[in-house]
Amino acid sequence: MGSGLPETARALYVGIENGNEVTAIDTATNRVIATIPNGQAAQALVYVPGAAPAEAAGVENLQPLGLAGAAAHLTLAAPGSSISTTVSLFDQGLTQVLQAAVAGLEPTKPYLLVLASNADGTGPIEPLAQFMTNPAGAQVVTAVWPIRQIVDPAPQVPDVRRYLAVMTIENEKPGRPVQLQQSSVSTTGAR
Repeated sequence: MGSGLPETARALYVGIENGNEVTAIDTATNRVIATIPNGQAAQALVYVPGAAPAEAAGVENLQPLGLAGAAAHLTLAAPGSSISTTVSLFDQGLTQVLQAAVAGLEPTKPYLLVLASNADGTGPIEPLAQFMTNPAGAQVVTAVWPIRQIVDPAPQVPDVRRYLAVMTIENEKPGRPVQLQQSSVSTTGAR
């Protein structure tokens, strides 16, 4: 894949689950020697020796990821908290894959990741995923859902937005919002 690694280097390749890259680590020095964009949240990594001819650059059958290579990155946090949840949103056409590295919640408690009508987590909600935090109050949550919306530019259509939030579960029903989407959104793309 043209990683630029010396032939003598022994490398460990690590897929970054809530990112869009693979990191190569030199096992002799424990240092990052390459960062390879892959455009999707890595779930597995497969190495096939000799997959490309030795005289080839190794990229003959590769093509740009296009829309699937773009990722939006969001942050959720409790008001005044320094601990935040990071969210990556990858387009898959009509649906998106959402991966949230949730942190800063009560240990071993059930929660909901939702789309809320209001930025403060109130109003009608659309549950995306229910999850249980681990003993550290964290969890990795994945949902496949039509999260992004097509916005109709017609003036008579109101600008309806939805906001990500984490809510408690109380008496088996959605409770109060404990983490809210922060205002900044960054979008990155990979080839």
